[in-house]
Amino acid sequence: MKKLLLTTCLSAFLLISCNNDDQADSPILGTWKAAKNITISGSNGVILLQSPITGCDAGATYDFRANGDFEYRSSCTNSWETGTFKYSEGSMVITFYINVDGSDNQMGTENLHSLTSNEMQTITGKADYDNDGVQDISVISYVRQ
Repeated sequence: MKKLLLTTCLSAFLLISCNNDDQADSPILGTWKAAKNITISGSNGVILLQSPITGCDAGATYDFRANGDFEYRSSCTNSWETGTFKYSEGSMVITFYINVDGSDNQMGTENLHSLTSNEMQTITGKADYDNDGVQDISVISYVRQ
């Protein structure tokens, strides 16, 4: 009887703790501010173009919280979007959800080119910018605040 009670309590504890920790140790957590636009060579990874983000676009931020909530702020429109997110480390994709009529609906995704403790690069496009026959990658670099 004691073993059954112990097993039941342990199982309940694991279910409760796992349910809330999905994002708790995610490297994406924190506040990220737009810093620069970068074009990266698809053939050798060399930076082809780089320019700082200026004007109102420089104030764009993502805030990813451990409870799974996110907030995106844009200085250009003085608006923000809120909802929940899921980050898949394996595919490096952030999926955003907003609550519509009581249920979470997928709003969109961000594909990451890279993620370090201080920099997150979101892919904004792919094209052969240097005409070498290989697709190059355009990203926005966000720095951790």
